Amino acid sequence: MKTKKMLALGLCLLSLSACGNLEMGISKVDEGEKTESGSITTGRVDNSVYQAIMPDGHYETSAAREAVASLNSGYNQGNFENGLLRLSHQTFSPDKYFFQEGQQLDYDTLTSWLARNSDDNNQGLNPADTAQPLILQQILEHDFLEEDGKTLGGISLGFAFNSVYYRQDGDSEIATNVSREEIMANARKSVNAVLTRMRKTKGLEKIPIVVSLFEQAAKDDIAGGKYIYTAVAKDGATTIDQFDQVNEEYVSLPIIGGGDNAATRDGVANKFTSFRNSIQNFFPNLTGVTATGYYADDQLQTLTIKVDSKYYTKTEVTSFTQYIGKQVESIFDGVSGQVEVQILSVEGPQAFVSRKAGQKEIISYIFN
Repeated sequence: MKTKKMLALGLCLLSLSACGNLEMGISKVDEGEKTESGSITTGRVDNSVYQAIMPDGHYETSAAREAVASLNSGYNQGNFENGLLRLSHQTFSPDKYFFQEGQQLDYDTLTSWLARNSDDNNQGLNPADTAQPLILQQILEHDFLEEDGKTLGGISLGFAFNSVYYRQDGDSEIATNVSREEIMANARKSVNAVLTRMRKTKGLEKIPIVVSLFEQAAKDDIAGGKYIYTAVAKDGATTIDQFDQVNEEYVSLPIIGGGDNAATRDGVANKFTSFRNSIQNFFPNLTGVTATGYYADDQLQTLTIKVDSKYYTKTEVTSFTQYIGKQVESIFDGVSGQVEVQILSVEGPQAFVSRKAGQKEIISYIFN
């Protein structure tokens, strides 16, 4: 009898779904929210972020995905994508619209538009003369659906232009500067051509289309490029008569060789220097301390500091993280924007310290 009971118990352990209440460790999965049309959304934990639409219960990537990531650095790519979403808020509120990756411009269309104009490709938006630099580097599309989750309510287009054009000449790379005047001359022509072409597509005849112009920085610039102008084409407009200037700036710290920028004017550059000196004096095994600040309308929005350390044991990283947290609390007191410190090693992230904008509480996390 005892043998039979033990056998039954063994079978129960092998077949977890068949014996007793064995669902204690199963967590409830959030399957998303549904729109009026029945489309599933990602939901959101931050009200300033768009909910994305998942038409068939799966996230739908861009129709031109393979052509999207072509800027010359991750810094430029990040600023290009994040900035377009930020500028879209002005026309498409996250409370009223759902986000979807661009579905109107496919890979072949974008490839032909970004090429040089030629007899074989009269759709090209770059100079036909190969002696001239390529100016228009990328076009990024974001779609915004109305509250039913089905109707296309508008589109945002980001146009990325080269301020430096790189080309290979044998084994050498030649860099050619592109002036703001050259960028704007191409922008006026390219934007109007794209709007005219898109208005011919069914469903796009009258919807608002946000157009934002991004100036790509040199590939060794760790601050990355920025948006310089934006406008909205309404009521079926195929031309933009006037752009609104975007007042934003990315700065990299420390500032080499002096110079004037938003961080020197508001004192953040000096605060960063004090922070860097403090942690380097008390914790000398550091290989680098750098930062990037993002400013909008001359106000600091985010300051991201990266610290490359040579501390490896859990106690070393813990002590270092605690010290950094106290320095952030003290040195950046009164700084309006969000401050985040990423503690890194050659093996990957070790810890981070954060203080949200307008708050005093320091949040820290140490990775295993």
